Amino acid sequence: MRQKLDQYYAQEGRGDPVLITIAKGSYTAAFSLSCDGDAPAGADLPSPALPSIKPSIAVLPFDDFSREQENQYFASGLTEETIANLSRFKELSVFSRLTTEQAKLRNLSIKQIYDEFRPDFVLEGSFRIDNEMVNITINLVDASSAEIILTQHFSRSATPEAMYVLQNEMSLAIATWIADRFGPLGLYARRSAQLSPSLKWQTYSWISRYYQFSVQLSEEDRKEIQEGVRKALESDPTSSDAHAVLALTTVDQYRMWFAENTNVALLDQALHEANLAVLHDPENAAAHKALAIVQFHRREFDQFEAEAQQALSLNPGHPDMFAMLGICYCVRANWSVAMPLLNKAIAHNPLQPGWYHIPKAICLAMTRGPKEALAETLVAPLPGTFYYHCYRLWFLVELDQMVAAQLEKAQLLEVLPDFEQVILPHLRAWCFDKSILDRAVAAWQKAGLEISQ
Repeated sequence: MRQKLDQYYAQEGRGDPVLITIAKGSYTAAFSLSCDGDAPAGADLPSPALPSIKPSIAVLPFDDFSREQENQYFASGLTEETIANLSRFKELSVFSRLTTEQAKLRNLSIKQIYDEFRPDFVLEGSFRIDNEMVNITINLVDASSAEIILTQHFSRSATPEAMYVLQNEMSLAIATWIADRFGPLGLYARRSAQLSPSLKWQTYSWISRYYQFSVQLSEEDRKEIQEGVRKALESDPTSSDAHAVLALTTVDQYRMWFAENTNVALLDQALHEANLAVLHDPENAAAHKALAIVQFHRREFDQFEAEAQQALSLNPGHPDMFAMLGICYCVRANWSVAMPLLNKAIAHNPLQPGWYHIPKAICLAMTRGPKEALAETLVAPLPGTFYYHCYRLWFLVELDQMVAAQLEKAQLLEVLPDFEQVILPHLRAWCFDKSILDRAVAAWQKAGLEISQ
């Protein structure tokens, strides 16, 4: 039920003035208003990001037509890798997997997808694993007319090495066709044979599982993936992607889980894995992104800047890259870099996930005001998550909407009862600039929370 509510508020319930939440560990529904009743109805929502003039493509999750349909992680990995490969073309905009997953879950037709977020093209794909062979069929569809304009079939042995070759071939075929209509797409950032993709199914499987969950990993899932990747690396030690995943899950352990927010030894472990990721594949954008994020949390901000730029140059079209780096620039109060990155992330991922809008709301609070920030939180609500409620509480207090603020405070403490004790170490682990901390803490104290800096 909690998941269904999250989906509702992320989609058709986006503008609903009443928020219904069920806190983790509870079976009781809580009701709250999205803003104080005294606030003007229909408060201005932030303007959407301007559409890109570049051709755009939405890659739908691949269908599994195998006899034994137990290839969920393979399907997620195949979809994510296809998106990542297409994202390397600088003149092509690629929508996020999370957006296209939502489109598929909602059974949107090609016409409905076009009406909702206006891609120029939609890629549909299916695969079948049979007798140690992988057979893949792709259809490139003109989204405005729903006409299939390209169909291709690929067949390879069921090994990760063959899959990397196949994914490159698919991406090149798609981009070449689009280039005929839109002009050159730039040189493809092909990995050379000397670099180190994952060569073992076990490694490929764990990497795919990480990308299925990404930043929404539960603590249990994170531990399982870390253990799986470590074991896989024993027999596949040069996998750049595996080392990058291990670095990211380790830094997430430090910054996401309150009990680990002061465990800086985790950052040393993450740095070691990120450096190995770059060493084994210097052209891997995921490796440079992992190294950038680790260096950011180590407060090595100059090195972070250099690695972030390298990651963006290698993969200039991936929304999660924009969002993750945009958060870093946001919490350091670098609004002029953060806002364009976050707007790009949202433009490439219009349906999900809502967490993209939280750092944007912080940017708006600090540069425009709490009214615009509060409106941003309503674009894709995340009721039941502590960070959603704590930032809304800040904005409501500054707007002097104290009735709504007290309701928000009650929801926050239901989700995270020890908020007053854990929030400052948590935000410091995220390297929040003092100017943001001062504003937020002052608002929380005014709401009656006992937080001392």
